[in-house]
This record gives sequence, structure tokens and C-alpha cells, in this order.
Amino acid sequence: MSFNPNELILEKIRAVEEYDLTTNELVGRYTQIESPSLKTAATGTAVTDAMGAEITTFYNAQTGTFDFTNSLFSLDLAASQFGATKETADGNNKIIKPVSETLTIGADHTVTLKYVPTGTVKYVKVINENNEFGKTYELSATAGEGKFTIDEKVITLPEEATGRVFVRYDAETGNAVKITKTSDSIPEMRSLLVHAIFHDPCNTNMVYAGVISIPRAQIDPSAVEISLTSDGKHAASYKLQKSYCDENAKLFDIIVSDDAE
Repeated sequence: MSFNPNELILEKIRAVEEYDLTTNELVGRYTQIESPSLKTAATGTAVTDAMGAEITTFYNAQTGTFDFTNSLFSLDLAASQFGATKETADGNNKIIKPVSETLTIGADHTVTLKYVPTGTVKYVKVINENNEFGKTYELSATAGEGKFTIDEKVITLPEEATGRVFVRYDAETGNAVKITKTSDSIPEMRSLLVHAIFHDPCNTNMVYAGVISIPRAQIDPSAVEISLTSDGKHAASYKLQKSYCDENAKLFDIIVSDDAE
């Protein structure tokens, strides 16, 4: 007897994979899926008689959406939403990152930065005993009143400066990633594989592997919201699109097999 299930228990969506449409290279994989939803819609045109009674309705322009929330913040998903490429630093490709440090002034009137600054450190601010910003010191080639000097990572302040200082500068790192959102970037069209786990309702020990294959999908960039809290979620919405030049192109396939992956 051939495998031909009908009603199934959907245990979970275990992963959503995003692929480059041209190269089929994996560009993102999301595994903490909450509230997944697959929806379709169509535009209806009613045909009426002379009295306005509806005879029938023709449906066309069928569309679909796939929505989910990732329970963890995903850098790959954010890059896809922003129409950006995640840049990965290494020994040859450094990323410049902003650094803010609060440092205690030593007995020799110096502080040592964590990194060698890229560019110029123009100002440092003293943090007074009330934990408020106090006097501002300016960079100088030589020591003097209201001035500081810098040699590599070491900043030397006048004798009058005591307590702590706040220093803002840029530094290079080979251990970072970066995503840049520009005002004109648009998410690319992707293909998606949505992997699911099903069970037979009459014997829940029987596990079936399922996958929803979406050949063309584009993330909706119109309302991207990333919660910047520890318990925040990362939501995404894809618009499913058929190829404009293929009149009978599919929006997606739902495939269930009788072997768990």
C-alpha cells in the first residue's frame, strides 16, 4: 500500500532555510521558530446579472505570505531583512568599530586604552566624584593646561586630572561581524525550505518528515521591528511570488515523506 496520509499532527517547524535564488547557496538558517504561518490570498472578480445578482466569482492574482518569529535575534535574518550582506572580519579584512571606555587615571596621570585608536582621539572627558561629566581635555602634541597627549594606546593627562575619564574612539578588529542598513537597500528574492516534523495521529511514535518548498519569496521590508530586549523576539514576513514570465508557476510545494530526517 502506498504512503498516502491525510490528517497529521504537526509537531513543529524545526528550521527555515533561505537560499540565494541564482547560486542556490545557503544564506540563512533559522532554528528557533515560533508562530509560523503560511497564508494564501486571491483577488475575486464577481460576475453579476442585469439585476445585480452574483452568478459566479473568478479568482486570480493569487499570492501568499509566510510569517514566523525567531525566538533569538538572528544576524543572518537581519541582514536579509535589511537587504544587506553580513560582513565577517578576519586578519586581512578588519572591521572598524566604535569604542567607549571609562578608565581610572593612574598615579602617573595616564590611562591605557584597550585598542590602538584608528584616526584621532580629539577629546576626553573627566568623570567627577558625583559621577557626572566634568572638564573636557583636548588632544595636543605637547602637554599643557587642558590638553592631553597620546602615544599608541597610552593617554597622558595633566597633573590636575584625577578620578576617571571617558574616551570615545574607533578601533580595528579582526573578530567581528557587521550589517549595514542603507536607505536604498531592498531585500533580494530568495528561495525557502521550511522543514517540519509530523506525527501519525493514530500512532504518535510514527514520525514523518515534511518540507515546504517555496521557490520565490521576498522579505517584506515595510515594517521590520527588532526588539532590543533580552526576551524580545525576531519576526519576519515573506511575500511569496510566482515568476512573472511563468503563467502557471507555483507558489509552494508541501511534501511529506514516511521517514524522519
